[in-house]
Amino acid sequence: MKLYHVETQENYDALMVELEKEGCLWVAKEKPTEYNCWDIFKKNTVVTKEFNVFLGRTSKGYCKRVYPDVPIEKYKVKQDEVAKWFDGATNAMKAFSSNGVSMKKQNTDNVNNPSHYTAGGIETLDYIKAKVSDYPSYAVGNILKYVSRYEHKNGIEDLKKAQFYLNNLIEWMESD
Repeated sequence: MKLYHVETQENYDALMVELEKEGCLWVAKEKPTEYNCWDIFKKNTVVTKEFNVFLGRTSKGYCKRVYPDVPIEKYKVKQDEVAKWFDGATNAMKAFSSNGVSMKKQNTDNVNNPSHYTAGGIETLDYIKAKVSDYPSYAVGNILKYVSRYEHKNGIEDLKKAQFYLNNLIEWMESD
């Protein structure tokens, strides 16, 4: 079983289209895309997918009570768009660099916006959030890495990087 939490009408509509393309069938007679079913639960809407074919919709609270051991995956349409855009940008950057065109920016902020993390036109952290299913573990790993090595490598800069990931993780969790 998979549970998809959608917080906006845009995300709900995109998920419905994606699941219908996969050939999923609906528990109700009418397709959720034929009526505005997101309006029932709004920001608490969860789409249930069982056996890869039967779909339903319910509230986030209901899923937490009835399926306490099933993780609720947050679905955002922008994740797919970012990933597709990144793939296209990567190919463009490869083409530029093979012809001797440099895409480097002059940037000296190695903590909040290092230029080597935006090569290709997208912030690497945005791409990671779009592709990594467990972003909090990734962020905590980086926090531990920078705190553990600060005395031996980059000093205060590493502590600022740990602080950056901690602040970013807090923002990410508050948006949930």
